[in-house]
Amino acid sequence: MNWIRISTLLRFLGLVSLAVCFNVGHASAQMFQGKFTLPFEARWGQATLPAGEYTFSVDGMGPNCTLHLSRGTQNVAMIVASGQYESYSGPAELSVVRGTVRALSLPEIGMVYQYARPQPKHLTAPEERDIARLVPVTAPRT
Repeated sequence: MNWIRISTLLRFLGLVSLAVCFNVGHASAQMFQGKFTLPFEARWGQATLPAGEYTFSVDGMGPNCTLHLSRGTQNVAMIVASGQYESYSGPAELSVVRGTVRALSLPEIGMVYQYARPQPKHLTAPEERDIARLVPVTAPRT
């Protein structure tokens, strides 16, 4: 009778450990880290980002994925994507339109995350010349 209980317990523990292993692999596949250097000030969500070096991590692959943005050791923003495209294979980059980040393209995970458009406003002549820019993004090598 004891042997049946021990055997059942061992099977249960084996199944639990397999489930944990599968979930850990699945969770780590849903996170991406990278870095970029902004050569100019830009808005991203509600945050205004001064020029400089930034690191980020993307949690999740679904429509409500969150981007955590840091500058040095300081967390500066948590931004939720407003849309996404899958099967992307172009360059890794930030698309900045009129000083506002509109998309983050990550070919390493095959995704493009889109961010909400700002409310339109009338621009001055110098601002019109600076409508769209692309910022390269790199993934730190581990």
